[in-house]
Amino acid sequence: NLATKNPKYHVSQNKDEKSPSFKHWRVRKEGSSKTIKYIDTQAEAIEYAEDLAEKNDTSIVIHKVDGSIRKQDYQKKD
Repeated sequence: NLATKNPKYHVSQNKDEKSPSFKHWRVRKEGSSKTIKYIDTQAEAIEYAEDLAEKNDTSIVIHKVDGSIRKQDYQKKD
């Protein structure tokens, strides 16, 4: 049942020029507008999101700089 599935974590770049974290990468839970953490690089943001996803038995969605999806349902490989 998809409704009970844990929400995925999204990694995307912050496009808000007024934000102090402009151009930083952010990690947020699907369906939430609240950013869990801002991180300098995409690679580090992916690593952070992977750990969260692993702990919560879900996957991550990685967005490119332009916001389009680079990778869907990405999970940490053992």
